[in-house]
Amino acid sequence: MCAGVMPPPFGELMNSMTGYGKGEAEINGRSLTVELKSVNHRFLDLSVKLPRALIFAEDGLKKQIASRLARGHVDVFTTYRAPQDEASLSLNESVAEEYLAMGRVLTEKFGVKNDLTASSLLRVQGVVEETPKDAPEEEILSLVREATERALDSLVKMRETEGKAITADILSKLAEVERLTGLIKARAPLVTEEYKVRLKKTVSDALEGAAYDETRLLTEIALFADKVAIDEEIARLFAHIEHYRKILSTEPSAGRKLDFLTQELNREANTIGSKASDSEIQENVVLLKCEIEKIREQIQNLE
Repeated sequence: MCAGVMPPPFGELMNSMTGYGKGEAEINGRSLTVELKSVNHRFLDLSVKLPRALIFAEDGLKKQIASRLARGHVDVFTTYRAPQDEASLSLNESVAEEYLAMGRVLTEKFGVKNDLTASSLLRVQGVVEETPKDAPEEEILSLVREATERALDSLVKMRETEGKAITADILSKLAEVERLTGLIKARAPLVTEEYKVRLKKTVSDALEGAAYDETRLLTEIALFADKVAIDEEIARLFAHIEHYRKILSTEPSAGRKLDFLTQELNREANTIGSKASDSEIQENVVLLKCEIEKIREQIQNLE
């Protein structure tokens, strides 16, 4: 990092995967509106709906979106308006005949009145077709690029705003995970000491003051201490928390990485819970896992 350049605040870079953006462009009487709607998805998944006159622009449009977005299911809706002299209407007689034949069958078989009229038949999809005349491809491609870029600007802005709010919430929960881990760390050494006192008292009471093998007692305590030792798990939890914060402040599209890191947080919490025989630690582990689960749910929304 260059001298004098401050790192971005936590959460400034992370984006949500949900949002909406709209862009419009017009060139020589042709106008295009592009609407983008994105929701959570494991990868970048694009669903593009283009009118027939714009089909040739689909590949370029997809690449343009992929250059700005890393993850999310994105629905792309377009509305294209061409100059009046650029398209002509034609009657699809075969489709019209099929509808007329269906009307006759309904009348003959069920006795219903056939009220099909020319005007109602013209409103049936496929009966009237719009045949666009050849339009300059470069001009239309420029139209698509401009409208799509404006829609992306709007979508990304919304995703950034929501991403900051989500990240702030994650950071607050991460602080609680850190606090609970600190409580567990402070309690852990006392567990062995309390076990030592209880064991000595139990042996002393059982033998009613008679001498006992101190070495064997110390060996038993050492075995117990090794069995319930959670120092490594606690150290890894703190390391994961630090790594989490670093990713949130430096990587704009790290949702999948954070998802994996959340699994590691949960793994360490589960291990501590399985090792600990202390009720206070167990209680904090339950709270710890609840916070990690809340973080996991929020991570699903990040790009």
